[in-house]
Amino acid sequence: MAITLQQIFGRYFDSFASRFHVSREMLRAAWCIQHCRTRTLGGHVNSCPEGHYHSIAYNSCRHRCCPQCAWVAREQWLAKCKQRLLPCPHHHIVFTLPSELNRIWRFNKAAYAETLFNAAKETLQQLLKDPKYLGAKPGILAALHTWNQTLLPHVHLHCIVTAGGLAGDGTWRRPQKDCLLPRKVLMLKFRGKFKAMLQQKVQSGKIQLPDSMSASDFQKLLAKLSDKPWNVKIFDAYRDGSGVATYLARYIKGGPIGKSRLLDVQDDKVVFRYRIGTQDGGDGKRQGVTALPIDQFLGRWLEHVPPRRFQTVRGYGLYSGNQYSQLDEARAALGVEPPESDSLEQLTWQQWCESAGLLDACTCPVCGKRLVSHHEFSAGRDPPSDAYSWREKQGQAA
Repeated sequence: MAITLQQIFGRYFDSFASRFHVSREMLRAAWCIQHCRTRTLGGHVNSCPEGHYHSIAYNSCRHRCCPQCAWVAREQWLAKCKQRLLPCPHHHIVFTLPSELNRIWRFNKAAYAETLFNAAKETLQQLLKDPKYLGAKPGILAALHTWNQTLLPHVHLHCIVTAGGLAGDGTWRRPQKDCLLPRKVLMLKFRGKFKAMLQQKVQSGKIQLPDSMSASDFQKLLAKLSDKPWNVKIFDAYRDGSGVATYLARYIKGGPIGKSRLLDVQDDKVVFRYRIGTQDGGDGKRQGVTALPIDQFLGRWLEHVPPRRFQTVRGYGLYSGNQYSQLDEARAALGVEPPESDSLEQLTWQQWCESAGLLDACTCPVCGKRLVSHHEFSAGRDPPSDAYSWREKQGQAA
């Protein structure tokens, strides 16, 4: 049986934390992963309505980096996202920051990521506002990722962008060219904006330079980065945005490594799968196996815990989600009706499981009827003694 992240943290985190500095966000993430779906968090009992089957279900920690309880949250996010996306082609655009700036990211994660979001947003909105490219207001959905397949820092932003937008006269305008924007123009504008914003935040003290980097070193680094192209990708338009949203959903919840990639712990090393990228001679699809020492694995994983309450997915333009988004006007211009917003909120966990085909998780193995949740019990306690006689009491009450 493959090792789980919960087992790794349970066995090795206390020793790691006693020897290395761990932030409050990291401590909270580690505690949640160690105690997810355990007696520590309390739970409830799931029973067959005919009394054939009973099981204890311990509560999930609901931490966004926990791979064990991410599935329902991920499916809920994806369903809401698909409901929100306009029925038009979408482009997938990726803005990647140079690895030379990773030292600054480590010390200023929230402010650094905020700068990335703002630079990408302003770049796309200003270029697409130009009639030469679109001359309209697009919908933009951006998601922050900070890791690569081996958990090393790789700070980049995935954007889903409508291939079209709402014009000032209320009509839907399509882009002048199939590519939406020229890649070099997009890269140059983004590079200039990010550098200017980063420099301003350093000067104002909102971003602190690491002790090993002086102000002079910082200026030299920015000048050096001006002479090299940055990695900005713009992909051909997809028929709609749901495919890209499905891809992003895998990284929205569950942290930097999924449970299916973890293989074993051998000789105090964590063995896991990874996709071999083009920089390593692969095509991004072929898989390899690597191993990291326990301390290195935990250190890399913890580095990607986002600051508490930091919003890693954001909408802009038509997808901004506020009263200025004009999303309903865009739907009208495309000739479609707004979706029913309440339908997703009313689904129970059993219905989510059924919609995904996970019938074993929500139905009785004997008669196939949907399980019923009852007898919640508090953290650190066992189910009440009468929980398993629930069916008989239901019958007596009837």
